[in-house]
Amino acid sequence: MVLDEEDRAPRIGPAVTVYIFSLLAGIAAHRAYHPTGLWLVAIYAVPVAALGWMIVQKRRIRAFHGGAACGSACDSKVYQRRIIALAAAYVALLFLANWLTDRFALDGFAAMSVAVLPALPLVGVIVAIGRLILDEKDEYQRVLHVRQMLVATGFMLAVCSIWGFMESFGQVPHVPAYWAFIIWCGGLGLGTVYNEMRP
Repeated sequence: MVLDEEDRAPRIGPAVTVYIFSLLAGIAAHRAYHPTGLWLVAIYAVPVAALGWMIVQKRRIRAFHGGAACGSACDSKVYQRRIIALAAAYVALLFLANWLTDRFALDGFAAMSVAVLPALPLVGVIVAIGRLILDEKDEYQRVLHVRQMLVATGFMLAVCSIWGFMESFGQVPHVPAYWAFIIWCGGLGLGTVYNEMRP
């Protein structure tokens, strides 16, 4: 009977995976084709819908387990607030960097400083993820976080290595190095699915 209840437990992994990879695909399509109007809405409709799916699944998981007790759940909420704040800072600094670059003819130290601005919140995300592991009091949850990040790291290294060799042989175009971080975030979705498939 317990096994049947566990089998019926809601899963968030598929929603996370759809969200991350549809967002990556949307960003790539946006950069390649510069769509506007309805095409732009269509490109980002899937990740927005997947984000809604993630929220619904998170609520279903909490309801299934009888509500979240404090402890790991509180740590998770603090982590989520940090990530949301850092994501907002990234968007704001990216717009600011683009505006400053378009508005002023920057060069030298000023240009380099502006170029670094959008990277600072991403460094903050890395620190926040590290703190999530260090602050996690539940040993099992810590193992799940570490395993998820190992999957993400392996995925990123594999994709970057394959792409790098194809690029060196002239088969694919050059991709900026910051895509490694984006690919790693996509790997977090795979890590979530992997955790849900494992006991």
